[in-house]
Amino acid sequence: MAIQRSDPQRDLVRLQENVNRMFDEVLGRSASPGGGDRVRPGDWKPAIDLLEAAGHFVLRADLPGVGPEDVEVRIESGHLELGGERKSDQDGFLRMERPYGRFSARIALPASVDCDRVQASHRNGVLEVVLPKKKQSETPSRVEVASR
Repeated sequence: MAIQRSDPQRDLVRLQENVNRMFDEVLGRSASPGGGDRVRPGDWKPAIDLLEAAGHFVLRADLPGVGPEDVEVRIESGHLELGGERKSDQDGFLRMERPYGRFSARIALPASVDCDRVQASHRNGVLEVVLPKKKQSETPSRVEVASR
């Protein structure tokens, strides 16, 4: 078993995400006559992972059935905003467990993200957003003190 550093902020974020997911599942689904859960159109959030590497962060969102033209990624006020729509070309479902409709997610970004170098790609139903960290100056800089 690997030893992990304790990070209370990460633990709180994980707890909040789990509680939100639980409420989304409970409130977003109702029993259907077919015996399974029925998802109302427009009530879904993609599963998202955020990981940290040496020089960047990586966000991955599962978006099966959503093309890159139906996804919007924006960075605004220190947050990454992900939105889009999964469209259905079928009517008359007898059972619906795969959600359709609009989705959105908003993730707070660390101050160390270099917003000008963010890149996003879409492959096999997974959106990947690479968030490079700002370059740190390795040599200390001297600040001149002026007299008044």
